[in-house]
Amino acid sequence: MAKKEIELLEKRIELLEMQLKELKTIEPDIINQRLKSIEETLYSTKDILNMREVCQYLDISQSLLYKLTCNGEIPHFKPRGKIIFFEKKELIKWIKNNGNRGSDEIRELPNQEPNDSCNNEKENSKEEQH
Repeated sequence: MAKKEIELLEKRIELLEMQLKELKTIEPDIINQRLKSIEETLYSTKDILNMREVCQYLDISQSLLYKLTCNGEIPHFKPRGKIIFFEKKELIKWIKNNGNRGSDEIRELPNQEPNDSCNNEKENSKEEQH
């Protein structure tokens, strides 16, 4: 009986060694890239998003998001008058209501003179990034 157990253990050790070799073949860069991707998509579990997360969520540039907030075209709020936040539910409604616009039309939104709140948003975004 001990001989069978030893044979079984040898097979299990052999399998473990093979699995370890497979793990070693995975490039650290690939693992880091996957981790970064996971970290960047964690916003999908949040209800309230910041500027950076909204840009990733909507796949738009930060400058376009500034235009949308300055023109009051996208729902957002500034609880202390500084940092801008977005409610995910409201973003989804906004996307559904504005679904008839093509991506080219969104990129070519009218270029209006920024008001004071727009300037504050740009400054706050710089603070947010640091």
